[in-house]
Amino acid sequence: MNRSASLSKAVPGLWQFGRYFWPIIRPQWLLLTVSGLALVADVGLRVLEPWPMKVIFDYVLVPARSDDAARPAPLADWDPALLLVMAVVTIVALTSLRALATYWNTVSLAIASGRVMTQVRNHLYRHLQRLSLGYHNQARSGDLIVRVSGDASRMQEVLITAALPLVSSLLTLVAMVLVMLWLDWRLALLSTVTLPLFWLAATRFSQRIRSASRQQRQQEGAVAATAAESLAAIKLVQALSLENAFAAVFAEQNHRSLSDVVETKRLAAHLERTVDVVIAMGTALVLWFGARLVIQDALSPGDVLVFLSYLKNAFKPVQNFAKYTGRLAKAAASGERILNVMETEPE
Repeated sequence: MNRSASLSKAVPGLWQFGRYFWPIIRPQWLLLTVSGLALVADVGLRVLEPWPMKVIFDYVLVPARSDDAARPAPLADWDPALLLVMAVVTIVALTSLRALATYWNTVSLAIASGRVMTQVRNHLYRHLQRLSLGYHNQARSGDLIVRVSGDASRMQEVLITAALPLVSSLLTLVAMVLVMLWLDWRLALLSTVTLPLFWLAATRFSQRIRSASRQQRQQEGAVAATAAESLAAIKLVQALSLENAFAAVFAEQNHRSLSDVVETKRLAAHLERTVDVVIAMGTALVLWFGARLVIQDALSPGDVLVFLSYLKNAFKPVQNFAKYTGRLAKAAASGERILNVMETEPE
């Protein structure tokens, strides 16, 4: 199963949500464009980050290997002290530029998503006001309140804390794999050996996480509904001495909600730990084979350092996918709950 298929299974509601509210999203094209350009700059600078360290290892710390074929000639005759200064300054410059790009990326998307979700919340509230009394008699008011406030806020939060880092990591993965293939195709292919193990784990847990997240949101809505309805009728509840009965119902629903939260966290944590083991296996393979190539003078020590740095960062999308699957699944469940209301036609 390919990556797009497993991702679409993990968050099927997000695509429908975006299509439904596209007329609201489209006016934010300028902010989204700025965010996209900053994202591309962030990825490019991230790819360049380990190269100053390669220069330091190959031309400053290991000068005795000046006759190696794996060590390019253009910098071989430079003064090591000058190269060291230039490499250190470059590290600071790349990090500063990437921080600036990340800032504009995050801020632009935050403003755009805030504007969009504010309008979504307004549309949802107005639509609820137009729905019939029959619909409101069947629906629980507390659950509707959660959809207007909690679900809309969760959608906005996930855009910043999950969707954006995931897209950034995936683009970084593609760029780093291309550079690794350019450096040494054998080592690059070896670094991808463990990827099927990750996708097996991801596809196994993503659907279960999404199902648990949907059940969690339903229970949270039930808890809010029970609290809102009992407090709204508190005079009648006290007059009939129903406090203990409502408290027992609330406690039971609250306990169910807690169980769903724990199950979602347990599944996400299991996926993350599985990914950690897979990454360790990939790193060990690359380090072993890369060291052999250095001994054979097929690569320089700096090349292996770049590979290990890329491997660590290239697997971040894997880690992020595992980490953010739960959040994206919760956002999908929230999006589905909002669309369920919006697609209900007023009588």
